[in-house]
Amino acid sequence: EKYSLGDICENIFSGGTPSTKNTNYWNGSIPWLSSGETRNNFINSTEKTITLDGVNNSSTKLAKKGDIVIASAGQGYTRGQTSFCNIDTYINQSLIAIRTNNAKIHNKYLYYNLKGRYDELRQLSDGHSIRGSLTTKIIKDLVIKLPSLEEQEKIANILSSLDDKIELNNEMNKTLEEMAQSIYKRWFVD
Repeated sequence: EKYSLGDICENIFSGGTPSTKNTNYWNGSIPWLSSGETRNNFINSTEKTITLDGVNNSSTKLAKKGDIVIASAGQGYTRGQTSFCNIDTYINQSLIAIRTNNAKIHNKYLYYNLKGRYDELRQLSDGHSIRGSLTTKIIKDLVIKLPSLEEQEKIANILSSLDDKIELNNEMNKTLEEMAQSIYKRWFVD
């Protein structure tokens, strides 16, 4: 059956940015995510952190572990990129977070669905917004076809397994590259 995301999700929201002029708001212990970081499929850490003062004195909002985040604006290819949060993190105003209603839709199923709709999301943002950005309204109105929860979970598990294998291969390649550099340096430099 077809549903709009607004009807099957618990919450769809965007965040905000603490004042960059106030140094008391930055370099704290609280993760803060910007739209450029959606180049990563999974959010395991953030490039910047904020303080509790930064949270309390801005419009940033908390995306929880298991939420999906979409870059609503950004340079180049950023707008429309989708990531899955493996951590709790506050988000900036160029991100839209989606919290699923787990009784209706599997969060990883939605993540993979939206990840595969990158071109569609970019077209929607170009056609429905003056500045070429995605809005929470566009995301709430987005239609999705849903199989049963059981099928959603099976699909999500298969795709997650493939992502895990890709990540493992990437880590192995990184380790092998570091070993090759070390051997090269030992043989030819030292």
